[in-house]
Amino acid sequence: MQRIAINCGRDRWSAPRSGGACRGRRRRTVFVVPVWLAVVAAVFGALVPHGRADDWPVAGGNPQGTGATDEALPDRLELLWQREFGGLGFEGGPIVVQGVVYVADTEGRVAALALADGAVRWEKQFDTGFVATPGYFHGRLYLGDQDGRFHALDPATGEEMWVYEADMEIDASPNAFQDSILFTSQNGTLYCVSRDQGMLRWKYETGDQLRCAPTLADTKTFLGGCDSFLHIVDVRDGQAADAPIPIDAPTGSTPAIVDNRVYVPTYAGEIFCFEVGKREPLWRFHDPQLSEEFRNSAAVTDGILVAASRHKRVFALNTADGSVRWVHVLRKRADASPVIAGQSVIVAAADGRIIRLDLKTGDQVWMTEVKGAFLGSPAIADGRLVLASDRGTVFCFGAK
Repeated sequence: MQRIAINCGRDRWSAPRSGGACRGRRRRTVFVVPVWLAVVAAVFGALVPHGRADDWPVAGGNPQGTGATDEALPDRLELLWQREFGGLGFEGGPIVVQGVVYVADTEGRVAALALADGAVRWEKQFDTGFVATPGYFHGRLYLGDQDGRFHALDPATGEEMWVYEADMEIDASPNAFQDSILFTSQNGTLYCVSRDQGMLRWKYETGDQLRCAPTLADTKTFLGGCDSFLHIVDVRDGQAADAPIPIDAPTGSTPAIVDNRVYVPTYAGEIFCFEVGKREPLWRFHDPQLSEEFRNSAAVTDGILVAASRHKRVFALNTADGSVRWVHVLRKRADASPVIAGQSVIVAAADGRIIRLDLKTGDQVWMTEVKGAFLGSPAIADGRLVLASDRGTVFCFGAK
């Protein structure tokens, strides 16, 4: 095992609220849960039938939580449209499926917008709030709310088809396995319900908060929780597939899975790399100059991992050994997870800056600034970049 810059800094995560050891102040970044990857290429389409390959149907863009797409954005990005909703704004990010943008805000508003021009197709008001990014599977829209209710909506009209009552706030995007929908709750439980009626099939309890979503690969998911473990769960029956793996700190981030490796950021400012089927890390990275703590998820593609820590740093690691490739210093931290589009990295920062970096070098190649901050990760589809701010505005950038 290789370890990079060993410095654990165990006091780095935020002081808890009364809700639990990992709660802290309610973070506004959307998280997705870790999983071991067995045969992603063979099972990808069967696991999540969402539409076209270039859609962005969940937070992180795909079932493996990589936060990356091969689709390149235009060389010149311009603001194509923006839609003002106002209120308390968005904590979750947008998703895009078949030319429609879906968003849900903290005041209980759920809306569908045309990707082409931002026109509102429908808008629904619920007596709750949403901090989680929605998910789209099997022709339905799914999302959990702050009161622990999980909703299935008709994506054409926004009408509610069923609702499942969980115990506590749902912070993360859902996922789908065959004809089941998976989601987590702050009560430390992973739920599996039927997609048609929302009937409980099984649940897996960790004993501490879960603020991540279940990222899928093959039939296993690893839940990264506030108990400082990865829980290995067989999603066919909800049984533990192996003993929990210690990661030495709580996590709310989404480990990404690429080429039989899983990458796990933690609140202690570390990133773990595990090989599939092995319990000891292949490497673990920590550098107090770069990675104060992670409240978001990393993006991974083609041997490069990109992370944004609360140290106002965006940096890239070599996935082979965890060594640093480049570092980019921000004016203010990025709470939203970075995403990768082709050879570009998109970072949406807490000062309203939207920054495009070169994936290979970390050099800034484009930047614009808007009012507000970004807390949920961006979405990329059909050559367009879509973001939702904490001031209640949805932005779409692309080529005019």
